[in-house]
Amino acid sequence: MSETSFSLGVTYWPRPQRAGAPVLSSWGVCDHGAVRDDLAHVAALGFDAVRLELRWAEAQPGPSRISTAALGGLERGLDAAHAVGLRATVAIMAGALGGAAHLPAWAVGFRDVEEALRARQPDAPPVPAILADGAYRAEPARDLYADPDMRAAARYLLRETVGNFAAHPAAHAWELAAGLGRARRAPSQRAAAAWWEALAELARANGAPALVGVVDGDSLTRSDSLRPAQIVAAGASLAVSAATFSPPRVSRPWETDYAALIHAVAAGLLRAEGRAAPVTVTDLGLPTATEGRAGWVESESYGVASHAFLADEERQGRFVEAALDGLWRAGAGGVMLAGYGDVAPGLWAVPPVDRAWPARSWGLVAADGREKPAAAALSAFAARLRAKDLPTPAGPPAMPIDPERYWRDPQAALAAIAADWRDGVMG
Repeated sequence: MSETSFSLGVTYWPRPQRAGAPVLSSWGVCDHGAVRDDLAHVAALGFDAVRLELRWAEAQPGPSRISTAALGGLERGLDAAHAVGLRATVAIMAGALGGAAHLPAWAVGFRDVEEALRARQPDAPPVPAILADGAYRAEPARDLYADPDMRAAARYLLRETVGNFAAHPAAHAWELAAGLGRARRAPSQRAAAAWWEALAELARANGAPALVGVVDGDSLTRSDSLRPAQIVAAGASLAVSAATFSPPRVSRPWETDYAALIHAVAAGLLRAEGRAAPVTVTDLGLPTATEGRAGWVESESYGVASHAFLADEERQGRFVEAALDGLWRAGAGGVMLAGYGDVAPGLWAVPPVDRAWPARSWGLVAADGREKPAAAALSAFAARLRAKDLPTPAGPPAMPIDPERYWRDPQAALAAIAADWRDGVMG
């Protein structure tokens, strides 16, 4: 693998134009001057790529309605990225945002009164809250995979977004439906694959130059999820999320073992099925202590109470340095860091960071604009990458995975692999 094939990117949420934004990461009400300045800083730090999330709930306020404000804001964001030489991956139709399941309000709700009554019975399992537009609702997502109306709405969004921006010089790739299984599970992996492949085909028909599919620790422990080989078979690049939102539970998130493990498993599954290809690691980050709160703090992960670890800034810097070096050596196709900048304390009451701590402070830049040590670590690695001053990658570690056996009980299979991996990283 050559140095130029390893991409360094970061997810960027535009700063809101005013206080009181209903949900973060809004392109419809963002400060475009700040977007230009921020993306120029992203490029100056040494990144070559940026991930821009177009929230489904904002972009498509109704099944047959598209927000011109959101698309107009995204266009200006793409213009700003192009002006400083950044390649943009546009993420659409995601089911997750910063540790919360997130969908349009029209995609959430009980099918009928009987289903609602059953869910309210004392012995009924709890329904994790979904961030529906700007409000949390303890109701299930509609059937995104089989409901004809939902499928038609998804196709409409894809045509309006990819169709309008595929030719933009900054729109390098389109990431489809990342984290959707966190909001609504597919009835089977075959259904998940057929649904995703149909989206990919439509995206290409509308001019998408490249596609990205994402798996994570949760989907790699379920037999009903979209699989790495299915993404690559559909002609897309594979990314694996290293976010430590449970499940699965990551016991030492301040170490880089989980990112290395999840990359090795995804790459190993591809290789075992004859589809070996570089895998990008996305959502890589470690949140830092805020307002004196450090160590383990109470948080929420996809509607379920959890804990998050907040590190000091020096530890975050060492984490980024070690993770980039390790993933380079392991032959990853690149890294997409979790976030560029921290969220200002005045916005901590805004979803999703009102309930999920990590997204408040996993950035390389503090809320006051100060670069954290992790920014220097990133820039130093980027300089070595440009200078071709890095060791030759050894590739992912040999991992004898039998795909048929793995997918028969993926939760047990991943747990067994993790137990053998550097004394265990999950538990």
